[in-house]
Amino acid sequence: MHRWITRFFLVMTLAPVVLWAGCFVAVILFGVLYGCRIDESGTYPCDVHGRDMGRTAAMLGVLAAWGPLVFGPVVFASGAAWGLYALIRRLRLGVRRGRSETGGL
Repeated sequence: MHRWITRFFLVMTLAPVVLWAGCFVAVILFGVLYGCRIDESGTYPCDVHGRDMGRTAAMLGVLAAWGPLVFGPVVFASGAAWGLYALIRRLRLGVRRGRSETGGL
């Protein structure tokens, strides 16, 4: 059970960061490789191998720019919950084994 909970918190903490970083890299690649104009004021034509990816590029740009505000609370909350879970588990294992983690205090 411990491994499942740890993996869940790992995914909840790192997945939003990876998603944001992917959006950031995609925006840079669209801008550099294909010369697409990406900003928050609207969508512009963006030809990528014969397909117009302007709307996709604009959405990735919004997620790349505002991602920390959207994903930040999720990452912070799941990281804090993970740390609290690890602390409680550590204290419970110490008490269960018959020794105090505080050294008798």
